[in-house]
Amino acid sequence: MAEDYQALLEENRQLKEQVSQLQEDLKLLEQNFDNMSEGYQESLLLFDTLQETYNELQKTNAELEVARQRAEESSRMKTDFIQQISHEIRTPLNILSGFTQIVTTPGMELDDATKAEVSKGITDNTARITGLVNKMLELADASSQAELERNDDVLGVQIAAQAADESCITMATHLTFDIQIGEGADMVMLHTNLDQSVRALSLLLDNAMKFTRPAEAALGTGAEVKPGKVLLSVCLGASSDDPSKQLLAFVVEDNGIGVPAEEAERIFDEFVQLDEYYDGTGIGLTVARSIARRLDGDIILDTSYTGGARFVMTLPV
Repeated sequence: MAEDYQALLEENRQLKEQVSQLQEDLKLLEQNFDNMSEGYQESLLLFDTLQETYNELQKTNAELEVARQRAEESSRMKTDFIQQISHEIRTPLNILSGFTQIVTTPGMELDDATKAEVSKGITDNTARITGLVNKMLELADASSQAELERNDDVLGVQIAAQAADESCITMATHLTFDIQIGEGADMVMLHTNLDQSVRALSLLLDNAMKFTRPAEAALGTGAEVKPGKVLLSVCLGASSDDPSKQLLAFVVEDNGIGVPAEEAERIFDEFVQLDEYYDGTGIGLTVARSIARRLDGDIILDTSYTGGARFVMTLPV
């Protein structure tokens, strides 16, 4: 009996040792599991960090690609602009050179009609070159954010009338031009810069004249050419940002080639020419919007209009 008892005690001791060892092994397993779990969590955090870094790199690469494309486009447009300016200046210079040769040829006698034609040609082409130089000077100032001085109190209809005269749109033979004054707009007085506001509006009228004229590619093809129409409307309105703020809107609407809605902002960038078949420098709209914004106004393209192009210049009342 004693031997059996001792054997049971020994067996019980061994079982306790095994249980104790199992408990230690279990604790070690739990510790290893905790370590693995922490490592897994750290791996997840590292993966998330790497994923965020990768996404940022992808975004940066995409932005760099867009910037590269814009830089290439800007370089191309500047090259086109220089070529266009060269063409725009060379043409009137050649005409002036021709007229100069006529009037300086010894023994050349000109009748009154020819003299008048030569005189008009010299005047028109001199004005054309002067206009190009002025546009270049205006472009240099277009990137300025400084507000223009507003020391003139003028009627809005006076701005419209002077812009029509300055642009010579009333003398254009390829279009019909009309001015409409909205109810109450005829007596609206603006505190603004008369010369600059007239300049901005006249640039919009210049744009309408150009794009209601048949493109060079259409001339001589026998294609039907529709007569151009340009309407300048002057009307009262309110700011969309502040309904209590009154604005006077000058709306230039034409039946020309129009502007795709997706290009509504791009056309205000420097040197942009959407149609290569039309002469121009691609800076008129840039300068016009710059002037309007520096007068605390704006110029936008109304993309809801599909009969041509409709530009809206607003100035604060």
